[in-house]
This record gives sequence, C-alpha cells and structure tokens, in this order.
Amino acid sequence: MRGRAAEIDDPSALDWEVVWEALKTEPPADSPGTITQELGLGEERELSQTTTEMDATEFSGTRNGREVALRMGVVPSAWRDRGAVEVQVQAPVVPFQLREDDGRLIAQPGAPSEVEEFLAGLAPAPDVWRDVEVEGGPNGILARRPIKMKANPQGYVYDLWLVERLADRLGA
Repeated sequence: MRGRAAEIDDPSALDWEVVWEALKTEPPADSPGTITQELGLGEERELSQTTTEMDATEFSGTRNGREVALRMGVVPSAWRDRGAVEVQVQAPVVPFQLREDDGRLIAQPGAPSEVEEFLAGLAPAPDVWRDVEVEGGPNGILARRPIKMKANPQGYVYDLWLVERLADRLGA
C-alpha cells in the first residue's frame, strides 16, 4: 500500500496502520528527524500557545506539491482547555464545512456538490470519524478533532487522507 493513498476510496474499513503506509511519500531514512518523515512531514517544531501554557507540536512539509501541517496538542481558542489534533493542507478551495454525525461525515448547507458526492461514497464509521470537524476556504482545508480518551488516537491519519482527497476533488 506504500504511497497509494489516492487509490483508497474509503479508509474506514482499514486499520490506521494500512492508511499510514498508504500515505507515505518518502523513502525510509537511516535516522529520521521525525516520526512523520516518511509522510513528507519532516519538519518538527514546538508551538507556543496563547490559550494554554502547554506547547503543541507541529510536523510539516510538502506532500503532493502542497504544504501540509499536522499539529498535536493545539488548544483552539473556541475550545478553551480542550486539546485537539489538526491536519491542514494549504490548498485554497471554495468555502465549506463538514461535521461528524453518528459516524457519518455531513456537509453543512452551501458545500460544493463535489464535496457532497465524495462524502456519499464514505461508509458510516463512528470509530474513524468521531468528533472530526472540517472546514475549507481560501487558507486551505483544516480537519480538527478533540483529544479524548474514547477517541481514535490515530484519527489524524484518517484526517490527512480526508483533507488531501478533498483538495484533489476540489481541484486545489
């Protein structure tokens, strides 16, 4: 599956390790600088935050010609003290919003038809999509989910697949 993420129509039936392998774009390194090096996210930095005293970690790089960032431990101002994991692809798109509802990703009114068609092909998967929120716009596509005890700790792997497939669909 290595490097074949674009061939996956719906990752919800796959273990996160399979999706992780499919997302790899870089060859293994003898001494990788980050755990995400093979994903093309070889830059790691600590992020200070105004919403909490805790630092977050960002892994970033270029994937498929687009800048991508994975942020762990971010505390969005609207969420107060709840930490989150974010995946962002810098690919300007028509504005849209998605949210999870009973394991299914649902587009909010006004989403482009390409988004609706794409979501129709995804099976309900509460363990994969639980609590994820996605928004697209001129700054790219951002998937965010809270860090929770009952959440999938590798949910960001599915989120990376999702934001890249949405960017592909929307021609970004």
